Amino acid sequence: MFNQEPPEAKKVAYVSLYRKWRPQTFDEIAGQPHVIQTLKNAIEAGRIAHAYLFCGPRGTGKTTTARILAKAINCVKGPTPTPCNECDSCRSINDGSSIDVLELDAASNRRVEEIRDLLEKIPYSSTQGGKKVYIIDEVHMLTTESFNTLLKTLEEPPEHVVFVLATTEPHKVLPTILSRCQRFDFRRISVADIEARLRFVAEAEHIDIDESALFLIAHHAQGSLRDPLGVLDQLASFSKEKIESADVVALLGITDSELLLQFSDTLIKGDLGEGLLLIDGLIEKGFDLRQFIQDLLGHLRNLYLAQTVPDMRLAGVPDELKEKLIEQASRVNPRPLLFFINTLSDLYNQSRWATDMRLLFEIALFKMVKTGDDASIEGVMYRVERLENALAGGATAKDVPHRTPAKGQGMPAGAIVDMELVKRAWPQVLKIIKEKKRSRYDFFARAVLDRVEDGRLVLALKESDKAFVETPENLKLLRDVLKTASGVTIPIVCELAKEAANEATGGKANDGISSTVSGVASGATGGGAKTVAVTHTTAEDGLTPSDMIPADDYIKLVRDTFGAKIVEEISIEEIKNQEGT
Repeated sequence: MFNQEPPEAKKVAYVSLYRKWRPQTFDEIAGQPHVIQTLKNAIEAGRIAHAYLFCGPRGTGKTTTARILAKAINCVKGPTPTPCNECDSCRSINDGSSIDVLELDAASNRRVEEIRDLLEKIPYSSTQGGKKVYIIDEVHMLTTESFNTLLKTLEEPPEHVVFVLATTEPHKVLPTILSRCQRFDFRRISVADIEARLRFVAEAEHIDIDESALFLIAHHAQGSLRDPLGVLDQLASFSKEKIESADVVALLGITDSELLLQFSDTLIKGDLGEGLLLIDGLIEKGFDLRQFIQDLLGHLRNLYLAQTVPDMRLAGVPDELKEKLIEQASRVNPRPLLFFINTLSDLYNQSRWATDMRLLFEIALFKMVKTGDDASIEGVMYRVERLENALAGGATAKDVPHRTPAKGQGMPAGAIVDMELVKRAWPQVLKIIKEKKRSRYDFFARAVLDRVEDGRLVLALKESDKAFVETPENLKLLRDVLKTASGVTIPIVCELAKEAANEATGGKANDGISSTVSGVASGATGGGAKTVAVTHTTAEDGLTPSDMIPADDYIKLVRDTFGAKIVEEISIEEIKNQEGT
């Protein structure tokens, strides 16, 4: 006979960390105090419901809580909020061999026949004198017929049965089922709670891991605790020595913070060449561009919060990154940051159907770094913002032409006023006034943008319009709206228009809108009521008075324009009847 080696002792199969460290008591459940406290109080008071619905994102502890609830109900010391985990009932539930606790995956057992088979076992009592607990996971996957089959049992539940339904999509569960369950919403677990749990498991498993690496894993988990435990398991095999943040970046494919800072600097400086090189480097290194855009959006969000929210914990930023974020945020104003965020958000949405992600990313880069060439309102405002930054940084007179504002009319530092800027902003000015102050719109619409002189905008108006527009209230309104549209505070003065200028323009405003208001007042003297006929034509849309603004506003407009002393009443119908006058 051949000599044989003695058989080796049977090795215990390796168990994944997320299974090995699954919570066994209510107190070990992380991030769900509102659920745990309610369940513990209900068990102590003997108010155990016949059906529960646990809903929330994946990996937040729904099924685990259901198993602990089953142990709490069937423990030999119970019902108790602190199951012993030592009795036969607790041990059999822990290893999945209990015949009193049945788990059903509704995703693979969704047919009516399978639900009926389950319900046929319900009349049988628990073998150990407790309750039979049915845990149905992903219950939203059941068909409508299966839900209806289950409904009858939920309507008239046996005393010895408890149902626990778990789902990530509660809106797909029939309302008749929802109304018969106690609902508990599980929340996403905070980054701090995930970090604490990972740190505990790492110490127990003798895994040496850096704090920055823990933060990256927890931040990438998006509120789930099961996923980061799986990642920690992988990293323990990936790195034989201490796990660093670089190992997490390499394994998960997430973007390193230094790369995000570098790309953000490129956007702030408007360096197109450097930006293209960075995109090329991302592709060569095998980065997922869509993931990079998502990470970059998160970084820009943090920059914006660094400027507007003193408490940086809201941004979920580790301490070692805060100083760099604050320094970078000090070099950029909020408006371009919002422009970058909007552009990248649009790009992220488009990327779902993109066949050439690189092309889309480069086009978005062109838009972000070349915004100064954009003629839109956003482009003008961004260009002014960058010009102000340049002046604040010490731009010389060669860089920016010197303009002297009028005495007594202060302007913000770095504000450059030219006719082209005002002309581009003027249509938006009129649009805002039309929305806010319709009764004043026609006076401003008839104004002629004459010139910009000594840093002031000069408007040419008829005598009646000039008296209305140059009141302090209306000048303030125009300055405020013009600042909103152009980003610059511009002093405004009104001049009487020459007859030749009026004939040349035909009374038209700079935005191409022509408005005519005529009033005919007639009636007996001695205080008799006057009837006012109003006609209004607009080249932009051809709307009639009844379509444009309320009659009361037109009455005021006629009174202010033509000096009608008594205008007691005018109706929409009268205006319509007199439109042809």
